[in-house]
Amino acid sequence: MKTFAGFALFISIVLGSDCPATQPQEDWEYEVDAAIIWPGATLSGGFEEGTPVLSKDGMCAMVFSVQFQFGPVPSTLYVVAVLNQDGELVWRGISGGGAPRIIFLNKEALVYRAIVGPGVPRFSTVSLQGITVTEEQVGSLENTNGMEAAVLQPPSSSRSFLIYTPTPIPDGMPLTIKKWTIPSEDPELAPSSFGLDDGNLIISWPTVAGQSYQVQRSTDLESWGNIGAALNGNGTTMSYSQPSNTDKVFLRVIIP
Repeated sequence: MKTFAGFALFISIVLGSDCPATQPQEDWEYEVDAAIIWPGATLSGGFEEGTPVLSKDGMCAMVFSVQFQFGPVPSTLYVVAVLNQDGELVWRGISGGGAPRIIFLNKEALVYRAIVGPGVPRFSTVSLQGITVTEEQVGSLENTNGMEAAVLQPPSSSRSFLIYTPTPIPDGMPLTIKKWTIPSEDPELAPSSFGLDDGNLIISWPTVAGQSYQVQRSTDLESWGNIGAALNGNGTTMSYSQPSNTDKVFLRVIIP
């Protein structure tokens, strides 16, 4: 819900979500390099198991196969990789057997299922908090035996989508992912509430840790200006107050 805090004639107002159609913009592009995964490896079939996928909070996960010569018979490995909101690699793991399936994904964790033996599934979870990966590293696996099911989050929104190389890979084409977003002319507003206390107008809003919030002010609901710098959420309720000594003023909190 889009909520404004106001003083004088208007207390709160809800705006419609309709906005003029705009052209999609490319956010980032990522190209898979099989030789970095394993020396001498080549791409095998492309993206596997319905990937790449996009989480609600903008993380991207993929499963793809690579082939390499290990002895007289070519071998196939499956690679699970996670990109952050900026299209940067943050985790990568290698699995044999059948193609892994992405089960759950957000900024904090990845959960996937891999087949480790004849019909034997294993659910693994990977923490994505505060880790980085170089091109020479692969992520470690943490087994979570006993997990029965999880649900893959739907795409972040109808305004964000992925375009990627189809499987099998057409001759001469690289294996790439591109994330696109259709810009919105309306800012994303944080749910908020307001009140009056000792002559001060106060707007409050619940926060999510790591999410940025920007307080804005207007006198006509048309032109908005930032109040100070954006604030980083910490999981608690934040608030902003100012003297209610003007005839008309409106406050809102946006997610920049």
